[in-house]
Amino acid sequence: LAGVSSSGFFGPGALPEWVDRKYKPGASVQRSGVSLRQYVVSTVTGEQFFKSPNLFWFLIALLVHVLFPYDVAGAKGGVSNSWFLSRLAVNFIVAGSYYSFFFVAMYNWRWTKRKFLPNSFSTMENLLHDLWYWSLGITQWTLLEAVMVRVWTVGYVSFNTDRDILRDPYLLIKNILWILLVPVIRDFHFHFAHKFVHIRALYKYVHSLHHRNSDPEPFSGLTMHPFEHLYYFSAAFLPSLFVPGLSPLVFLYNFVHLVLAPCCGHSGFEDHFQSDQFHYIHHAKFECNYGAPSIAFLDKYFGTFREKLGESKEYKGEWKERHKISTVRMRFANNGTCALPNSFDHALYTFFSVASFTLLYAKVSKMADSIFISPWVVAFAVTYLPLLLAMLLCIVYNDRVSWRWPFHKEVILGSFGITFASGLLELLPVFFAVQSACSL
Repeated sequence: LAGVSSSGFFGPGALPEWVDRKYKPGASVQRSGVSLRQYVVSTVTGEQFFKSPNLFWFLIALLVHVLFPYDVAGAKGGVSNSWFLSRLAVNFIVAGSYYSFFFVAMYNWRWTKRKFLPNSFSTMENLLHDLWYWSLGITQWTLLEAVMVRVWTVGYVSFNTDRDILRDPYLLIKNILWILLVPVIRDFHFHFAHKFVHIRALYKYVHSLHHRNSDPEPFSGLTMHPFEHLYYFSAAFLPSLFVPGLSPLVFLYNFVHLVLAPCCGHSGFEDHFQSDQFHYIHHAKFECNYGAPSIAFLDKYFGTFREKLGESKEYKGEWKERHKISTVRMRFANNGTCALPNSFDHALYTFFSVASFTLLYAKVSKMADSIFISPWVVAFAVTYLPLLLAMLLCIVYNDRVSWRWPFHKEVILGSFGITFASGLLELLPVFFAVQSACSL
């Protein structure tokens, strides 16, 4: 139940059923649960929700919703600093407790034994690097919550209180169905959003930061550039931004799912709750396994599915075994420790990142009311301008790699077109949310 084995969160009993303990970690062939048919059946029967971590994360979201509900009324005239800081404290406590528990259990108490890459551990410098960007992720979570609360207060979309929903069978069923669909939305959104940030310009200035962790640990799951956080978190606005009458719990569950799921999925071990060989292989091999293991059929369709570490019989992409990850303590933080850029073009992009999110907070909090800036301009600056700026910097600084790399051999009006168009579409919820939140 809830993805927790009868033996608990850690140990041999927590291994996925398809893992053969005779093989080294990561060497078992993952073919179970990777077909479209299996996904549809598990979704319709409810197995995907009730027998997976999805239920566990929902229970956490429900607890937060009951104890710390969104103060919508308090944001009516604009989000105050006290509103933001109190919500930020809640989010740091929830996410910090979750991540810290699994990190300490695996890396200090050693309750897990099967590490994908034995004897490879992050240095303190690397951990501080990850904690910094992880903290930026929690801060942006809070900022986007403020955006959604402002959307409710300006009347762009309506919401219903728990009392209203519990009194109306139609609203209750409607909210339950959307809660059950949140993991499905997350699965498909993540696959295409993830592939989108692998396109050369965004990879160079945004997603490469996340891939410094070729042998990840829990906090590295949310170690992302702020613009990648934005693309990743854009799923939180589906469906709450477009479907009236939903409880704020639906939005909160979506965000709790987004924030907590990367923790164990980036653990570096395979014998624990929510272990994820599928995504670990993505960090180790780079051009494969873009989605979640539950929808691996999409990677199979695009030829980017890799079933295990080592030689793959399934993979049809371009990646070659050029190097092996060294089994030593990784060192990468000097490539940009705590947001310090290592080149002038990265410095420009960092400056733009700070400026755009400062502008967003100023408009949502009404600190910049005396300065007229069109809500459309704010929304565009936060969502689509980062992509255009990244592409422009690649041109100005004479980047010699194809702008479509690593998908440069795909048909523009085929697989690549699907990736690019879906990435642009996935930014629309954030665009509309920011525009409406800044409109009054």
